[in-house]
Amino acid sequence: MMLGRSWRAGVFVLAATAAALLPACSRRKPVEVNDITASYKVNRARAPLGSAIEETYTWTTGPAFKKLTKDYRALVHFVDSHKVMLFEDDHAPVPPTSSWEAGKTYTYTRTKFIPIYPYVGEVEVRMGLYKDRERVGLKGEDAGFQEYKAAKMELLPRTDDIYLVYKEGWHSPESSPSNPSQERTWTKKEALVSFKNPKKDVVIYLEADTNFKAFSEQPALTVSVNEKTGITVRIENSEVFLKKIRVKADDLGKDEWIDLRLSMNQSFVPKNLNPPLNNDDRELGLLVYHLYVGEAAKMGELPPRQVVDAGPVTPPAATKTAAKTTAGVKTAPAAKPTGAKVTAPSPAAKTPAPPAQPTPKPTK
Repeated sequence: MMLGRSWRAGVFVLAATAAALLPACSRRKPVEVNDITASYKVNRARAPLGSAIEETYTWTTGPAFKKLTKDYRALVHFVDSHKVMLFEDDHAPVPPTSSWEAGKTYTYTRTKFIPIYPYVGEVEVRMGLYKDRERVGLKGEDAGFQEYKAAKMELLPRTDDIYLVYKEGWHSPESSPSNPSQERTWTKKEALVSFKNPKKDVVIYLEADTNFKAFSEQPALTVSVNEKTGITVRIENSEVFLKKIRVKADDLGKDEWIDLRLSMNQSFVPKNLNPPLNNDDRELGLLVYHLYVGEAAKMGELPPRQVVDAGPVTPPAATKTAAKTTAGVKTAPAAKPTGAKVTAPSPAAKTPAPPAQPTPKPTK
């Protein structure tokens, strides 16, 4: 009996001690707030899924700003009505945070393509600064974990936008090896999409790259509407580029459907390069990350000098490059694969598939 009472007494003492320590353990260390205010502005507060938006980021440092000795990344989370993060736009601020000074305002713009999610409605934009597991305390309303409420916007269904019909010249979409959540699609030498004529000015967004070293001469891309109006882009390297092209309603004409064509001056087959790049036997031209067409009047204010007006174009004349490549004739020395920019993807079906529907991921 004595042993039983001693055991119960010991348990009581331990429980009381744990209860006394619990409040102290649960108290969080106060967040040290730096004199930095983050703000976010978007060119249209209501945007369809899959569309392009123009974002303006502003970081303002006050007189009590404490020098940041590291280059932090901007945390940008788009959170749904259930406080679940739908997507993000994390990036390196411009200029780097280690160069920031007190009493300054740093502003820059970015283009964001809204992913396609099974969600429409209001989203909250949260901002912050982080480096690995460390986050910086900012001025403003903390939504938790040093993520600060910056703005709100509304996601609309895709039916509120221009729908693209992918026709010939496209391979199947595939995931980027460096970012499995990012989808991209290779074209052949030429690729065609169509869209219903809004009979209003439109802006075409194209984000793409290619394997620059796989071409025997400088690659050139012509983006044309009805094979008459557009622009020609001389591709300088294997880096991703973004083009924004305004096409006037008069250039769209009166037809119900409009053809939008992407034409490369050459193409290549990775397997037939000398030496071979890999075993991919597809004809490849351009690697497209995003292709979007929107009515200019609905897109809000666009960054100046970033939109090019379409003019008369002549699509590149057919060359013998693709035929020579297919026959196994050397067209250009191939560099060793160095990631997504050089390594062509594995063979895939020729019929394009609809974009994947990513699953919303939890907040960092």
